[in-house]
Amino acid sequence: MAHFVIAGRANDPEYAKAEMLAHHLHANLPDFHVELVPKHPDQWDEYVQTTFAQRRWAHRMASDRTYKQPDSTSLPQMIWRKSGELIGNTKDFMRMMNETYNEQMTLDDDMLSDISNEIMTQLSSN
Repeated sequence: MAHFVIAGRANDPEYAKAEMLAHHLHANLPDFHVELVPKHPDQWDEYVQTTFAQRRWAHRMASDRTYKQPDSTSLPQMIWRKSGELIGNTKDFMRMMNETYNEQMTLDDDMLSDISNEIMTQLSSN
């Protein structure tokens, strides 16, 4: 069973891209599960630092055998397996899903912008 956690700024089109691919895989693969964690942009940097420290990723390689840094430049989105293995950002997740499931998703920039605006609106209304 695959269970991923996808976290990112609610207004980020790249977060929207990861979320849409995860929804597609969840709908089409019975053992694919995802937990979505959209964060307000003002909360993102602190969330990255806190989560990175809690999960002790500073001294563990990500799934691509590289060390990730707990900053919004190298991790503008943060994706990991529920088991704790850090995948990385949306680019890393997209590559892994293509290699593992032969699945990829192409959405135009306008659609991703619309989706990210919708996610931000939903987050703000809660």
